[in-house]
Amino acid sequence: MTVIAAIKDSEHIYYGSDSRVTYDSGPAYDICNKWREVQSKHFDEPIMFGAAGSSRLDNIIVSSSKILETCVTPFEIADVLKRAVIADSWRDAKGDDGDPQDYSVEIVMIFNKNIFRISSDFSVTAIPDFTLVAVGTGEPYALGAAYAARAKTCKEQVKTAVQAAIKYDPNCGGKVQLGDIEL
Repeated sequence: MTVIAAIKDSEHIYYGSDSRVTYDSGPAYDICNKWREVQSKHFDEPIMFGAAGSSRLDNIIVSSSKILETCVTPFEIADVLKRAVIADSWRDAKGDDGDPQDYSVEIVMIFNKNIFRISSDFSVTAIPDFTLVAVGTGEPYALGAAYAARAKTCKEQVKTAVQAAIKYDPNCGGKVQLGDIEL
């Protein structure tokens, strides 16, 4: 699948991912930028999405961008994405009530100079400053490496986290993709 990671310090938000994408359990390509940018009508900075799971989620984020750009809270964004996923007829294991229990997606979102994690049930968690968040199959490797590298700068922690996931998770691969937002 992937690894998506981000951390915020007092001056920047650093984010990164691997670059591998696999199509239908077939060929793997090490070419993908896994962060999507959506402009915001209410804030100067764009909304950034790093999505783990099916690449259909990227399509849903991009096709919902006109609605997402009008959102003023991360909870509104999660609701918009949930409605878009349901309208897309996303197939996943159903609960007793007929609705999927979760949609096998995880998102790291940078919104209004803060980092949030949107979980597979579309709940939203604010990530504290100086805390690395990671999602995807490479998450355990990324979090372990970031913990071991906690004496390094935040930028180095993101890079180390993504490198570890690429090295140890067979579903991650390609190159380290890094970016930052100055606060």
